[in-house]
Amino acid sequence: MTSVKIPDAGGDTLTFLQIQGRLYPSFPPEAFMSMNTFKMRRDDVIVCAYPKSGTHWVWEIVRMLQAGTTEVEPAEKDDGMMELFDQDHFDQLPSPRVLNSHLLFTQLPPEVTQKKSKLIFLSRNPKDLFVSYYHHHTGLADLYNYSGKWKNYLPLVLDGRVDYGSWFDYMREWEKAIQNNPDVPVLSVMYEDIKEDPYKEVRKISDFLGKNYPSDFLHRVCDSCSFSRMREHKGQYDTSPDGLPVMYRKGQVGDWKNWFTVSMSEWFDRVYVDKMEGSKLKFRYTLED
Repeated sequence: MTSVKIPDAGGDTLTFLQIQGRLYPSFPPEAFMSMNTFKMRRDDVIVCAYPKSGTHWVWEIVRMLQAGTTEVEPAEKDDGMMELFDQDHFDQLPSPRVLNSHLLFTQLPPEVTQKKSKLIFLSRNPKDLFVSYYHHHTGLADLYNYSGKWKNYLPLVLDGRVDYGSWFDYMREWEKAIQNNPDVPVLSVMYEDIKEDPYKEVRKISDFLGKNYPSDFLHRVCDSCSFSRMREHKGQYDTSPDGLPVMYRKGQVGDWKNWFTVSMSEWFDRVYVDKMEGSKLKFRYTLED
């Protein structure tokens, strides 16, 4: 495991941790290496997603649904991130634990399949995701040391030379894993669907968790986990050099139109068709679709 600098098309570099040929943020490597021995509990729930898919949002929703109250203790999503801390940290968390990870299904602890842990698989349209990832990488200067331009960053992320690797490979591997492991309970949700109808999707997650809450409570969860509320209450945890929240920047569907030129969008579409051939996944790039 080594620290590496990956150059974009303009020569600016991002700093990553490389483990067994894969790129990750510069987290403690021991946490990544201990996944095979990670001890799961039968009531654990894991929110699984590629970075910038809305993990913070859904993690907070699940925390409230598991607790049965919107008055949960303030916490940052990183507190439940499986590849960030060692086993001792997670052993101290009370049940039911709400965990999260950006790892592939095959990289999760073996006990996930043995104990049939409930997984919530979250996805987001990749054009908005890539724009959000760009701001993530430029905003967290202490972690990535990156100040490149969007036009030079796009080839990098399209090629998967970023932490957690190719979005295309990630989605294809998760799609295959869900198909091949029907005995593992997985709920697939989409960022755009939650934005369009929060109550419907929160109800879906609640049902998956085996809860039977009244409508007024689910509406309170939706309100408490709205983007504006989350930005207000938790935006200070990670800020860019100019003091703006990195994890709660805009939260919009369709912001990619402000960043992709026509030629960039057409290029992305060609790459998508090539990389995702045969996939049944469908994404919405605007709520007007």
